[in-house]
Amino acid sequence: MFKFLSLNKKNNPDLLIFLPIIFLIIIGIFGIFSISMRIDGKYDFLIKKHLIFCFVGIIMIIYFSKISIKNLIFSSIILFTISFILSIATIFFFPETKGASRWIKLFNFSLQPTEILKPSFVILSSLLLGRYNNKRDFSFLLNIILFGLISLILLSQPDFGMFILFFSVWILQVLNSNLEKKIIFPILGLFFLTFILSYLFIDHVKFRIDNFLFPNIGDNYQITKSLESFANGGLFGQGIGNGTVSKNLPDAHSDFIYALIGEEFGFITAFSILIFYIIIYIRIYFVSKITKNLFILNSLTGLGNILIFQTIINISSSLNLLPTKGMTLPFISYGGSSIISSSLVVGFILTLIKNAKNQ
Repeated sequence: MFKFLSLNKKNNPDLLIFLPIIFLIIIGIFGIFSISMRIDGKYDFLIKKHLIFCFVGIIMIIYFSKISIKNLIFSSIILFTISFILSIATIFFFPETKGASRWIKLFNFSLQPTEILKPSFVILSSLLLGRYNNKRDFSFLLNIILFGLISLILLSQPDFGMFILFFSVWILQVLNSNLEKKIIFPILGLFFLTFILSYLFIDHVKFRIDNFLFPNIGDNYQITKSLESFANGGLFGQGIGNGTVSKNLPDAHSDFIYALIGEEFGFITAFSILIFYIIIYIRIYFVSKITKNLFILNSLTGLGNILIFQTIINISSSLNLLPTKGMTLPFISYGGSSIISSSLVVGFILTLIKNAKNQ
């Protein structure tokens, strides 16, 4: 590990990315440790499983940070193909969980394939946009088809929040490629039509939006407990395992782990988490500005946007600034699929940054 971090190595990872990620992982471990102490009979299982995920995630970051651009593209094609097929399989061959068909469950193992689609699709989309920019061939049409197929899968599962995340990242890549406006406007129009139809015909989308806009509609137990957790934490928190409000907060280990951290570790720690994410994003942004390679530029900004948008959605949901959405906080929430996906994102970012700086 120390050899890997050696500062005199040309292939050394960007420490302004790598070190904040390590800090986020450590904070997440303490949060899951706190939650695991409350679960009778599952203490060892929960914390040990999370530690295994974190270890695997760090290994993945190290491995993918050292590969070439060629191998990055090849790996993304393989990962995209496998996760795309598995995402379809969740709809037809695996039972629903909480009203959605997003997970493959075998024994004690579960996988959400659409999580792996995120980083791999960003790379493929960047590749196709770069080709279209140079040759003006069928590449952009293929890009639209791939995004359309992913959208159909996400809306069929349904996972509307993931659809919004995919679209936000993808459309910014498209805008970044300076394509003709006559191409952009129909895409935006189709998105807004999809949004309206989803609100009208997908019950849980309508419920969550209505519940956010009109708090007297439906059950606000989760968000109420989340806000109470932050209020009870103060500057320095109640201490690990001493949270009284978040103790009764459903999904405190995943969707609402930021509320638990706010109560047990306090405002300073919660604010520090935001700073770590911002440092990562700003670093990605500035490095992306030094490259003249459209593929690297689109890949870096796309992957960076995945991290920051997912963070904004999770934290804003916890603070009742956005409708609640079952989306994890990268590297902090419990969940193997989330940690693996986030590790792929960061590993890809590190190898792209290495290539951008060595141009």
